Amino acid sequence: LKLFETGYRFGSDERARIYLTNALEPPQDFGDRLAFDAPALAHEAAAVNEIKRHKRFTVVIGNPPYSGISSNRSDEMLRIVDAYRMVDGAALTERKLWLQDDYVKFIRKAQTTIETTRVGILGYITNHGYLDNPTFRGMRQSLMGTFPRMSMLDLHGNAKKTPFAPDGSPDANVFDIQQGVSLALFSTPCSRPTSTRTSHSELWGSRESKYRFLDTNTSRSTTWSELHPAPEFYLLVPHDIESKDEYEEGWKVADIFLVNGTGVVTGRDSMTIDFDREQLWTRVTDFAKLSEAAARTNYELGTDARDWRVATAQADVRASGPTKSKLVPILYRPFDFRFTYYTGHSRGFYASPCAKVMQNMAGGQNMGLVWTRPMSPQFEFTVCVSRTVADQCSVGNKSAGAGISYLAPLRVSRGDVHEQGKLGLDGTTQPNFGQPFLKQLGSRLNLSRAGEHGLPAGLAPEDIFHYAYAVFHSPGYRSRYEEFLKIDFPRLPLTGNLELFRALARLGGELVSLHLLESPKLAQPITEFIGSRHPEVEKVSWSKNTVWLDKDQTTGFRGVRETVWDFHIGGYQVCQKWLKDRKGRTLSKDDIAHYHKIVIALSETIRLMAEIDKVIERHGGWPAAFQPAGA
Repeated sequence: LKLFETGYRFGSDERARIYLTNALEPPQDFGDRLAFDAPALAHEAAAVNEIKRHKRFTVVIGNPPYSGISSNRSDEMLRIVDAYRMVDGAALTERKLWLQDDYVKFIRKAQTTIETTRVGILGYITNHGYLDNPTFRGMRQSLMGTFPRMSMLDLHGNAKKTPFAPDGSPDANVFDIQQGVSLALFSTPCSRPTSTRTSHSELWGSRESKYRFLDTNTSRSTTWSELHPAPEFYLLVPHDIESKDEYEEGWKVADIFLVNGTGVVTGRDSMTIDFDREQLWTRVTDFAKLSEAAARTNYELGTDARDWRVATAQADVRASGPTKSKLVPILYRPFDFRFTYYTGHSRGFYASPCAKVMQNMAGGQNMGLVWTRPMSPQFEFTVCVSRTVADQCSVGNKSAGAGISYLAPLRVSRGDVHEQGKLGLDGTTQPNFGQPFLKQLGSRLNLSRAGEHGLPAGLAPEDIFHYAYAVFHSPGYRSRYEEFLKIDFPRLPLTGNLELFRALARLGGELVSLHLLESPKLAQPITEFIGSRHPEVEKVSWSKNTVWLDKDQTTGFRGVRETVWDFHIGGYQVCQKWLKDRKGRTLSKDDIAHYHKIVIALSETIRLMAEIDKVIERHGGWPAAFQPAGA
């Protein structure tokens, strides 16, 4: 019908060459199965097989499905995106790659189709995640190698990540979906040009305004900005080129701390985590004794997931004892410490226990840097600190786009604790720093590496940790490198000024002490609890410098400034989140004392973050304060 609307007229026996098929599937003979029950489909299958085997195409257009849980799971379809698993000749290092989404497979299919003909045009409207998601950097590099001309019109409309335009107005999707989309126009001319051209444009606003633009414009009338995608991310969105080199001079946190990884994934929070240590112990021992069917019913565990199965979880708990020695604290959310049963095995009671990292944390004698890489512009880069096992969502709400939480221990056991089945540090420990990092740090500060384990002379591991913690809390650092912190692991700039290093280490030490709730400043509350002696968390709100726990606003914490109430760590508004997670519970004296400490810690954090920037400014500001000595 669309062809007819253009003025084309069909001959009397001419077929409109449109075929019912899955374009991703290779030629298949369904004749025997379809010939009797569905002869029309059998004829269709035979016809499209001929097309797939012998025809070549120079134009590929469409709106392929977006489905993270792909329907195309054959061996061939799983392998189709293998080319996207490499970047700059090396395999991607992410633990999880999101390349099996159907739209990614359809882009790859279109790419190989046009590579076969060596000339052609690809026009798709798809999920826009591949434009800047770090996992898709190999895909972007591969596409650039095939298509000398690439134009992306980002239509945005991502309800989960960016529901508002840059000017604060609502941003709508062109479809009735939550996932943002973009138009891709990629081409390979007959005569391959000597240079490439990569262009970008974008539309924000209402659905109607986007429709009007698309109806009245062509690619030629659209205003495009030229991109220069570069290693290592090959971004297909505009970014700040000037500060990129400056940022990349810093050390990736994953290269500073050699042992690092994501937080633990429970698979079943209701089973594996509890506010009360003894209640958890009762549940664990009961779970170990029950039959699989009874455990599933009694604890409402539902159907098994890919990485968490009732039978496997029970076997893990039974093999571990059970023993109370494996009941350990866990950083569940910011300042929210609960209890878990941590066996440390590769998989069982936990969907992903991240044993290599967390074995060093389970004893509570260590401390680790916790950070998140945001996946959405509405969230800021965040770091925190923990002495315990940390949840994968401890500082980042991944479902909302705030990112996954990673952890790097300060110290690691020198023996193989995982194999020994021990929890925590085993007594023979070493700092978790890479030697190339320590070498450059010592060189920058003009300090010999006379310390134990190659540490610069006069520096303890905690000094380095505290320095990094201060830099990562600098508002200037976060704003200056904002766009890179959303796609990359944080990078630590090294100063050549020993005085600045020590000043920042001191401030970082204060922050660490506050965030671990170990600072002496926490002993004097700055808030007052008012109202009921047995307060139940009913409805959390804030007004008149008071955090209220009830609808009538008679019970709460008085003296909480608005800046403290609004303070976020990762994807969480801390003062609100901690209480909302206890809705329906009666706060104990310890709970009330804990909340007083949270308010102090956040208030002091705001003050110290400002002080960090003042110290950096006194030593030359950004980026001069972080140049080598004499530079």
